[in-house]
Formats: sequence, C-alpha cells, structure tokens
Amino acid sequence: MSSSSDDLLKQTTPTLKVVLLGDSGVGKTCLRSQFVHHVFTNAYRATIGGDYLTTTVTLPPETPTPSSYRMEHELDESRSSDELAKKRTKTTAPRVVNLQIWDTAGQERFNSISKAFYRGTDVVVLVYDITNYESVLSIRDWFKRFMEFCFVEKPGVIIVGNKVDKVNERCVDLEEIQEIITANTDVSVGDYVEDWETDLREVTSKRLDQVEALFTQVAKVGVAVTDGGVKKRNLKGFDRIDINTLNTLNNSNTTSSRCSC
Repeated sequence: MSSSSDDLLKQTTPTLKVVLLGDSGVGKTCLRSQFVHHVFTNAYRATIGGDYLTTTVTLPPETPTPSSYRMEHELDESRSSDELAKKRTKTTAPRVVNLQIWDTAGQERFNSISKAFYRGTDVVVLVYDITNYESVLSIRDWFKRFMEFCFVEKPGVIIVGNKVDKVNERCVDLEEIQEIITANTDVSVGDYVEDWETDLREVTSKRLDQVEALFTQVAKVGVAVTDGGVKKRNLKGFDRIDINTLNTLNNSNTTSSRCSC
C-alpha cells in the first residue's frame, strides 16, 4: 500500500475513546481481554488506576431503511423515482473503526486517579454483575461521576450485565435494570441511552461472540455520537493526562488485571 493510501486510511478511520466503568470484580478487565486477546481467566487481580488497549472493529454494511429514504425524498422532492430506487438497493461499505478501550479501577481509593481517564470519552460502557445487586445500584454513582469529569456534552452510553453464565445466581433481571438505574438520581443515565433495546444487554466474558457483538455496538454508538467519527466534538475545559504519572503507576503496579467473571 502506498504512503498516500496509508494517509487516506488514517484520515477515514476514526479512533473512538471507550471507557469501561463499574464496581470492582464485575468483569471489566475480562471483557476487554476477551475482545482484544481472546483470552479469559478466572484469576482475579484488581486493576490499579487504569490503562488502555487499541484494537479495530469492522462495522457491517448497512442498507438504508424505508424511513431513511422517505425522509431524504421529503427533503429533496426533486429526486426522480429511479434515483430513489437505486438508493433503496444501495448498501454502505463495511467500515473500520479504531477503539481505544480504557480499563479503570473499580475500587473507591483509585477514583481520584481513574477520573482523569474519563476526559474526552466517546462511549462509556457501564458494567454490572447480574449476581450482585449492589453493582447495579452503583451504576448511578459511576455515571454521575463520569459526567462530572468527561467534559463531553453527549457521550454514547452502553450498559452491560456481565456473568450471565451464572444464571442460577442471578439477583436482578434485565427487565428491571432501566427502572433501577434511572430512579432517584439527578443525573439520569436514561437521558443518554439512545436505544434500550440495543444498548442494554447481558453477556458473559467467557463467550467471544457475545463480547464481539457488544463492542460492535459500542463502535456503532461511537460513530453516531461523533458525527461519523470525522468531526470530533469540542471538549469543555479539557486538559491532558500526566503520562509520567501514568507510567509510574504502571511500573509500580501490574495493570493487566484479571477479573473473576
């Protein structure tokens, strides 16, 4: 591939920042490890601070929906029926999206460190454990703290119940989640979830197919909230993370953690 082709690819391939949030032990690290490395382990080791890995997702081609070409026809009534017919049968090409996936500590004592990683997030993935009711309630606090420090007006939001393989230990049903996490809160996650049918889901990090489907949806939401990934939103009061501090943390503590999932 020529250098000009490489430059064009870089220009047309968006990079989205994704942050995984949730209580310690819900399986954030395992979700990322399964997706990026196709590796799962039951060994648990708490994440210290946070770190990120970058990988790619290929979004499948899409065919315009009837409502989309009706809307386009209403906006431009001069289009001929032949043009609209071609529009109906035309599908978009598969699209490659880079995901920069941040894994953050779930323990309270690391909040002052982790919140520095929220800035500029395109999509936040709020993770709870279906066998731990407290981890569901904590979603409200995690989201409120995230909104205080992400400095993005309208981030994408995905909510994930992990450990569905432990269905016999389930303490909360999927149908209850929306009501629980949107009740009694001044910053409601419900104002940011675009589609509860697709953006609230249950998975097990033991299943690669489920985890890949999750991050494919993350990429779709991220592309939607960033105007196709081309026009990045302005950040309010954005400042940089001190990389030297991050490197010191990484050298003194092992951040490639394992979650009990």
